[in-house]
Amino acid sequence: MNQYKCLISVGTRCFTEIYLKNMGFKKFSCVFDAMYLSNISNVINFLENGFNYNDFIYTENNNYLINLNNKYGYRTIHKCINYDPDNIEYSYHNAFLPHHNLNNIKDKDHFDRCFERLKKIKNNNIKTLFCLFIHPDYDTNFLDVDYNNNEINKLRDYLIQHFNCTLLICIFKTTNIDYKWRIIYNMNKLLFIHINNSSHSFYDNKKELNEIFNYLNIDKLQLLSYDDINQLQ
Repeated sequence: MNQYKCLISVGTRCFTEIYLKNMGFKKFSCVFDAMYLSNISNVINFLENGFNYNDFIYTENNNYLINLNNKYGYRTIHKCINYDPDNIEYSYHNAFLPHHNLNNIKDKDHFDRCFERLKKIKNNNIKTLFCLFIHPDYDTNFLDVDYNNNEINKLRDYLIQHFNCTLLICIFKTTNIDYKWRIIYNMNKLLFIHINNSSHSFYDNKKELNEIFNYLNIDKLQLLSYDDINQLQ
């Protein structure tokens, strides 16, 4: 059987990466692990173009943010994502990279390596499950997302054009319907699943997530490790 070799988060917050890590499926860091993106088109833009460092604002260069930086750490703000030029504090709390300062060479090198891993996965045609977990009650930008959503289909189309992959989208939203999780759509390299729970906690969703990934027949022993990816050309 042709097994998945990589499971990779494509955002739009850190929930996806946290869940994959807690399940033992995250074998190396990648581009979108800790990003806060305002829409799915941002994902496509970074996949296509990488980072444009002219678009960034570094919070360590802003004296007004000294106390916030001391409390939460330096962040990187993007001029086109979650940014209000008239409200720098809002922009700080909604920074697209809340855990990384790309004015720091170590953080910059980290993302360079992440983009290089994506390039290797693409060039070596490695079978990949791209994962996007969305909490509509938490992320109001995604209240009406479904498998017919234009942006989701654009993302799916971009991914399957460039990678050997499937896009898994899980929507975490409590309803009055009596089921724990349900496959809403499974066709054309898009698997769309509703998990009937709005909680952000991995442990509140652990049972359902394990059932889903067992259904997908993910074999941890088949997943490429950090060293495996680094050795690829």
